[in-house]
Amino acid sequence: MGVSGIADLPLHGGHVPPWLYSRMVKLSGLIAELLVDKHGIKDTIRLFSNPLFFQAFNNIIGMDWDSSGSTTITTAALKEALSKKDVGIRVVGGKGVYALNAPAEINELSRTWDVDVDSLKFVSRLSAKIDNTALQDGYRLYHHAMLVGSDGTWTVIQQGLNEKIRYARRYHIWMENDLVNEPHTGIVGVKGNHALNMVSRASGDARNAVLDIVHQDPPNKVVRDWAVIKAMMKGNTTILTYLGREPPKYYNPYLSGSFRPYLASLNEDALRQARNVNDFKDLLLIRGGLGPSTMLALALIAELIYRDPVDWEDPANIDPRRYAFALGGKDGSPYPVNKEVYDTVIDIVQAIVDRARRDSGLTIYLRHLAKVARQLNLPTDLVRPTPP
Repeated sequence: MGVSGIADLPLHGGHVPPWLYSRMVKLSGLIAELLVDKHGIKDTIRLFSNPLFFQAFNNIIGMDWDSSGSTTITTAALKEALSKKDVGIRVVGGKGVYALNAPAEINELSRTWDVDVDSLKFVSRLSAKIDNTALQDGYRLYHHAMLVGSDGTWTVIQQGLNEKIRYARRYHIWMENDLVNEPHTGIVGVKGNHALNMVSRASGDARNAVLDIVHQDPPNKVVRDWAVIKAMMKGNTTILTYLGREPPKYYNPYLSGSFRPYLASLNEDALRQARNVNDFKDLLLIRGGLGPSTMLALALIAELIYRDPVDWEDPANIDPRRYAFALGGKDGSPYPVNKEVYDTVIDIVQAIVDRARRDSGLTIYLRHLAKVARQLNLPTDLVRPTPP
């Protein structure tokens, strides 16, 4: 399933009404059952690692197509639904404090499944560092969820917010991707002007240079290199000005403040810890030391002094809207959700789940319906931005 287009995710206040959320839970669980029956556990989780599929799933159950809640509510509904079904998939983590519960919830999985708990907790922690430290785009993470299969399959779905511009951004990471070299299957959000992307393929030499830099003994030389850079930048308003980065063709003045590339500093305690790391993953996972500002400083030292280029292009992409026509949207785009229609759909899907395994003719008919749906010329221009 390819990824293309773009979708904005403005921060929305308010709550999903209980009558709608309870229906979202039911429909999410039924669709998940059908997906596992059709595709198996691994390929179902792989589908959710695709931001286009996730956005379509969100639209199907009645969330707004462009809302930041399309992440938090959808994963919460799916988490609740799957906790009640034996389909071999669970969701751990969530929004805010629930994200911090991910390690404990992973431990709970080992009570019923033979999964590598330590490995799952490692990638949970690493993925958060990837999207907060290795990728710096002006969005602070506030949501971290993992879909985990009984076979050990996993995908991470995270979301960050930029309080200044009132937008959110969602990040999808799939287990079979290289976690320090293009880990994302896609990033959903309004595209900005610049970002520090140390997990880009184009930043490969810079990652190696950063490791060489932190391995220096004593670390005083790194501090001196940083002092040289600050002196060279004197009089420039930003680091990117000094680097000669021209605003790209998609330059958006409104978003020019979403990434602040001049907020860099070195944490010398982190440098001392980093002398013993073996690879870039270990560097990101230094506890209590290496944060975004130190990573930014090291990236700039690698580029300006050691001449190893860093990728500064914002990697956001994506958008589907046709699925918003299934049941409508919480805030009325493209039309309000109808309770009676929603309940009828749940009843029909429940009947499909009950019969699909024993009635091969039903599967053939569903394939026919899917073909018809692909041919529908839906007026996606009617799916307009919903009020924040």
